Amino acid sequence: MRKIPVWKTVAQGYAFTFGQLGTIIGLIWLPMVIAAVAGYFVMSQYYSALPPAIEEGDPAAAGRAALIVILWSVISLMLSSIMYTAVTRQALGLRHGPALISFHFGACEWRVFGALAALIAILILFLSIYLSAMGLLLKQTAPGAPPNMGAGPLALVFLPALFYAMVRLSFLLIPATVAEGTIGLARSWQLSGGNFWRIVLIGIATLAPLFILAGVAEIAILGTGALVPHNVPAGDADAQLRELVREMRAASPHMPLLYGFSFLIAPLGMGLGLSPAAFAYLALKNGSTTN
Repeated sequence: MRKIPVWKTVAQGYAFTFGQLGTIIGLIWLPMVIAAVAGYFVMSQYYSALPPAIEEGDPAAAGRAALIVILWSVISLMLSSIMYTAVTRQALGLRHGPALISFHFGACEWRVFGALAALIAILILFLSIYLSAMGLLLKQTAPGAPPNMGAGPLALVFLPALFYAMVRLSFLLIPATVAEGTIGLARSWQLSGGNFWRIVLIGIATLAPLFILAGVAEIAILGTGALVPHNVPAGDADAQLRELVREMRAASPHMPLLYGFSFLIAPLGMGLGLSPAAFAYLALKNGSTTN
């Protein structure tokens, strides 16, 4: 069983991202602009429409707002597939040289879109099963009695297992799909065998700094109130809805800054999020296990 060279992969990811940052920008800026501008208007409309729909008890209006977001999510996934494919091809060495502009949606991009959609569908399926099982366990609890003792063990077993499966299915999904011309779910699972903790370590080393940066920026934009936990009873649906409305209204004026910051760090996110998987895929294919 081949092993991913952790530190070599991390070093290659950083070298690619900062060494070819201009190329990454050229490959993604057009679909990123479309995604950022369209996404801003869609989410602004959603943040404006959903709170009054919830407060007025209008499920039709809430449904229309949610439907628009779902449709936009599909379009956004297509735009992401364009960017993911372009950057991954560059990291794999299937494309060479700089780029000023790129917007290509062909068979490879369709496969990446299909692979990502399949991964999301698997996640939704298993989360639905988990939530249904939790709901059944909690319903069996008599009023005033302690929570069903089966709920805790189910969460302790199911959620780590789901995380493990998602890590293995997703890490090599895009490079396998791009390089091998097929939906790479099974290939990602096959190649990642025995590498779970190595993948987690690579993810921490490459993405944790970006998450910290994003968290600091969000606090700077939204204020320290974003860190204050809100004591909303777990079973009080009305209180949870009121809290959701409050949070959406508080965040709405800051949407331009939040989207602007996301747009600025997108090239770093693309490079550090995609290239380590591409280099790990090449190492596994070539049999390199040197750290």
